[in-house]
Amino acid sequence: MSRADSLKQRPVRDCALTLLERCDRTAREMEKKLKERGYSTDEIEKTLAFLQEYRYIDDEGYARRYIRTHSARKSLFRLRGELEQKGIARELIDEALEENPIDEDAQISFWLGKKGYIPGKELPPDQYRRLTASLIRRGYSYEAVRRVMAQLEE
Repeated sequence: MSRADSLKQRPVRDCALTLLERCDRTAREMEKKLKERGYSTDEIEKTLAFLQEYRYIDDEGYARRYIRTHSARKSLFRLRGELEQKGIARELIDEALEENPIDEDAQISFWLGKKGYIPGKELPPDQYRRLTASLIRRGYSYEAVRRVMAQLEE
């Protein structure tokens, strides 16, 4: 018998609480996990209502904690995208971001320093492109990267 089969044989509420022991989950993530284990939609809805009533699952709190934890290393764009993928409503994300503003300029400055950028030093075009491309892949806008690099050169 596989681990998934053994979880299915338990009541859905017990399975959900076991899943929450390992890590926090959003309502959508929990719903997906329970569906994977073969529980019916009705069972899942009742269990989610129970978990939300007793605040075992709290998407608003999850968004705040996630932003607080990851805001030093991730761009606003990336944080927003990851939270939306986890099923958190845009309104909740916006509220959480208002409470925990993100200083992308400081993050970009940090990453530029980590990548070896020396303010005031002229970069060859290919190195400049690689540096900005790496920051854009991290979710920072080209305008923000250029603005911070210009500020550092002054």
